[in-house]
Amino acid sequence: MDKQSYARYLLQLMDEDVESDDAVIEDNELYGYFQMYMPSGKGVEATFEPLQDGEAYLQRIVQMYDILDPADFGGGTVPGYFNSKVADVPEEVLRGHGEQLIKGLKELLDEFEELDGVADAAAYLSRIKEVQLLPHGKIDKIRQSHDPDVYEALFEVVSEHKDYDAPIEILDEAYYSIACDYWISYYLQWHRYGLKGDPFAPYFELYRLGYSAIFSEHKLLIGS
Repeated sequence: MDKQSYARYLLQLMDEDVESDDAVIEDNELYGYFQMYMPSGKGVEATFEPLQDGEAYLQRIVQMYDILDPADFGGGTVPGYFNSKVADVPEEVLRGHGEQLIKGLKELLDEFEELDGVADAAAYLSRIKEVQLLPHGKIDKIRQSHDPDVYEALFEVVSEHKDYDAPIEILDEAYYSIACDYWISYYLQWHRYGLKGDPFAPYFELYRLGYSAIFSEHKLLIGS
C-alpha cells in the first residue's frame, strides 16, 4: 500500500470523503487523528492493520491512551491533547529518567557525528553535570530559552532515517499533534527509523508521570 492509498484508508476510518482518486492528501489533513479514539483507544488498531509492521506502531500508541483519565471525558468539553497528570514520585526516580535520557541521546548522537551539528550536540551532552528539578509551573516559563543544539541535531538524525514515501509518513502531523512535542512523536514512531536503542523511552516515562524535560543553561531541567 502506498502513502496516498493509506491516507484514503485513514480518511475512511474518519468518515471523511475524498473528492477524487486523484486528490493529493497531505499529512496536515490528519492532524488530531489519534484524538478520535480518546479516551480508551478502542478502534485505533484498525489504523495499522494495512501496514506490514503495524503491530510495532500499535504497541507504542496504546501507551498514550493508558495515560488518559476517562473521567476527564465525561463533561461538555474534553481534552484536545494527550495530557498526563502529575504523579507523586521520588525525586531520585525523576533524576534517574533524566540521566538515562542524557545517556541514550549521547549514544545516538555519537553514532552520527558526521551529520551537521551532531558532534557539537554530543559534546554539549558530555558537559552536562546536573539534572535539576524545578518547582511546579516553572518549566513553562523558561521553555522558550532552551539550548537548541540537541534538538536540532536530533532532527537531523531522524530526518536522515525517514523514508518520506513510506505510508506511515502520512501520520507524521497526527503523531506531532498528540502532545505538540516532537520527542513524543519520535518515541511513538521509533520503529520506522531503524535506529539502535530506545533513547526517548526515559523522556516518555517522564511525560507519562506528568513531567517534561528541557536542556537549558547546560543542564537538564525537569518540571511539571
